[in-house]
Amino acid sequence: MSIDWSSLALVTVVTVAGAAFILAVTSAAVRMLAAVRIKRQAGEVKGLHAAEVAAGFFIACVVGIAVFGLWLLIPYFH
Repeated sequence: MSIDWSSLALVTVVTVAGAAFILAVTSAAVRMLAAVRIKRQAGEVKGLHAAEVAAGFFIACVVGIAVFGLWLLIPYFH
């Protein structure tokens, strides 16, 4: 029995990169929601719509990633 070290390294790199991407998208969504809250509390109107759209986009990306992960994990859907 031998271990294919290059495949193990590839899986490790893809896992770390995927986790970093998911973390970046999730934190961007949280940051945009915080920006919307701060702008609303300050009474600012300028840039509020853009921040709301960006927050919605990043939240949709997070939901899409979660649904895709569930699709990959549940064999009934294949």
